[in-house]
Amino acid sequence: MKVGLFNVIISVAVVAFFTASHLPKEEAKQRPLDVWAFRSVLDKKPRMLTLALNSDFYAAYDLAHCKLYKVWKGGVSMEGAAYTDKKEIQPTSWGTAYFSDSLQSFQWSAQLNGQEVFSRIMHRGYTFKNNQIYLKYALFLTTKDTIFIEERPEFVQDKTGKPGLERLFKTSNVPNGVSIFLKSAGTILSLNANTTTNNTTYFEPLPEQFPPKPTVKFVHAGRASMEKSDCFTCHKIEENEVGPAFQRIAQRYPNDKKSVEYLVTKIRDGGTGVWGTGVMNSHALLPDSALRTIVGYIFTLKPKATIVATPAVSTKKTQAVPRVNKPGFGMALQGVHPSYDLSTLHSKNFKPRVAAMAFLPDGRLLVTTWDKVGGVYVLDGVTTGDSSKIKIKRIASGLAEPLGIEVVNGEIYVLQKQELTKLVDVDGDELIDEYQVVCNSWGVTADFHEFAFGLVHKDNHFYVTLSMAMRLKPDEKQLPDRGRTLKISKDGSFESVNYGLRTPNGIGLGVDNELFVTDNQGQWLPGNKFIHVKKGDYHGMAWGWLSDEAAPPMALPAIWLPEDEIGNSPSEPVLVHEGPYKGQMLHGDVTHGGIQRDFLEKINGEYQGAVFRFSQGFEAGINRMRWGTDGALYLGEVGMEGGGWSWKERLSGLQRLKYNGKSTFEMLAVRAQPHGFEIEFTEPLKIGKSLQPSDFLVQQWWYNATKNYGGPKMDLEQMEITQIQVSKDRTKVYLEIPNLKEKHVVYFRLPDNLKSNRGQSLWSSETWYTLNAIPN
Repeated sequence: MKVGLFNVIISVAVVAFFTASHLPKEEAKQRPLDVWAFRSVLDKKPRMLTLALNSDFYAAYDLAHCKLYKVWKGGVSMEGAAYTDKKEIQPTSWGTAYFSDSLQSFQWSAQLNGQEVFSRIMHRGYTFKNNQIYLKYALFLTTKDTIFIEERPEFVQDKTGKPGLERLFKTSNVPNGVSIFLKSAGTILSLNANTTTNNTTYFEPLPEQFPPKPTVKFVHAGRASMEKSDCFTCHKIEENEVGPAFQRIAQRYPNDKKSVEYLVTKIRDGGTGVWGTGVMNSHALLPDSALRTIVGYIFTLKPKATIVATPAVSTKKTQAVPRVNKPGFGMALQGVHPSYDLSTLHSKNFKPRVAAMAFLPDGRLLVTTWDKVGGVYVLDGVTTGDSSKIKIKRIASGLAEPLGIEVVNGEIYVLQKQELTKLVDVDGDELIDEYQVVCNSWGVTADFHEFAFGLVHKDNHFYVTLSMAMRLKPDEKQLPDRGRTLKISKDGSFESVNYGLRTPNGIGLGVDNELFVTDNQGQWLPGNKFIHVKKGDYHGMAWGWLSDEAAPPMALPAIWLPEDEIGNSPSEPVLVHEGPYKGQMLHGDVTHGGIQRDFLEKINGEYQGAVFRFSQGFEAGINRMRWGTDGALYLGEVGMEGGGWSWKERLSGLQRLKYNGKSTFEMLAVRAQPHGFEIEFTEPLKIGKSLQPSDFLVQQWWYNATKNYGGPKMDLEQMEITQIQVSKDRTKVYLEIPNLKEKHVVYFRLPDNLKSNRGQSLWSSETWYTLNAIPN
């Protein structure tokens, strides 16, 4: 039986265990668990490895310091975004400690002839063998020597039944005359050189332990209801975030029966339009009594002093062309793109929350999961498009939010929340035996929002993106590595490529084999972004500027993705290799849902371009995409219940899009011209149809970053079309538009009744072009 390959069973957010009846009898007595080794934040400490060595005997290692952190009787409350859909919380231990080194009193030491020569120690991974785990460290000396240490922890009992922890150390490459010690207050453990050392500690038995009961009490029942719901996902008490601050809501309405009933209805039904374009989720499952207590609590927050709102920047009044909105025409699409056929690969027994995907050289699909298991699965038969013919095998587990995976020369690399790891199958049975550290030295805290996204291999380097922490105290700053794209060498060294990103959930190779990332709107980012990765660029998230000096100018995105119109949580971009959209890019979206298409062109040496609606109709929000050997696009889907990060509260799915050869009438490209734009279509326009300027709606605006969540459209104005020219083959339309301005977004809505020469109607009538520069 391989260990480290497990399921995690969660009951009321507490790790529960079951007897592994398929273990050998003698092993089942010692470790009756199929779940026993996993990575996570633990007790607000990052880079932790937790081991359930027996049903209620736990040991946790602080891998950042290569030390035993705690031994206890009890369990782990597996709470957090990936485990229980709760933000601002991470797993915590419960029960009574036999031993705790919370103050990091353990210290490694190396001496040569009595003189200290210890430099530093690093965690290098761990291996599973014979149902046991072996932790590996590298100890670096000032003499330039490197000593290797392997530690095997195990649960034992003495003759009287006392529980104990046996730690078997093995050292190698120890130079002559060098002694190695593990010191703590009052004790010194000396490790034998180039051989093994056994250290066993027995503890006094403890009574049965029980998970803690919820003890959080709130002065107001409404606050308790809000904590149980998703209110604080999008709102804060005093500051605007996704939604307005609760203090602003309380200040806006009088505390009377009419206002209470209005707000109760608003919270229950959800919707948009009162405080901007952001959409609030429906809360129809909450009883009216709970909704009234929530509203009552909000009114208690009304400030005594008037809050001074930020003055609104005036915009030009525009008169919109009257149109009826429907899917693809002023609204998000609903169906699958007509040129592609959709297959569902998940089943009732395997419906993953997909964290990442990659293909093995033999065409099998690797899928990692953002869930309690943190697993890696290999899927055989995906090219059939038939879920009943797909064989699924889990090959690894216990990974901490593995949001990136890549296969390089047949070797598997996984990006965990706080580590880039190589997975190694030692004995050829395809179950992962060894988890080797490639890089784990970038800055991390215990903040739930410090995700590590994506994994791209290019020119013998790995590229990843790191999001920023979201709940810093007033006196705290982001760690220097957060909000960046990192370039990582296989020797573990890394360098920063760009900075000032917020939540860059997606990185991919695109046009011209260049790197692109998407970033999510938030404070200081007025819209979502599609970004060309360039060395030294600052992308505007001010928390990532750690100097007291003024921040540099924000690098313009290749494409702005206006919030709630064409994006909310953009994810992984991919390049289209075949078909009518060859050379363009696609990117997914978890909250807005579906896939958007990106056309890029270079103006003055820099990328800019247009984004189009492409497809909806999927099981859940699109998190990851990969092209298969069969030319199909594989879609990994994810969501978070009640957390404001899902499409229609859908949480998981695995599907496939395959080009069917059918032509779909839509805009193929939009190109900037010196005095306007050229729009190219996938099919010729219908003969005899004349186009008038009044048939088009064209607007332009720019964005201004503020410390509040997002930002308004600045100087929004409707543009006048002075000339329309249709090409001889009727596949292109030129629009002359005076007074276009650089560093603006230009929005087009075409005539809704436009048809092709085959009588096809438009699939979608809208596009957003980012006009960073006007060509000469």
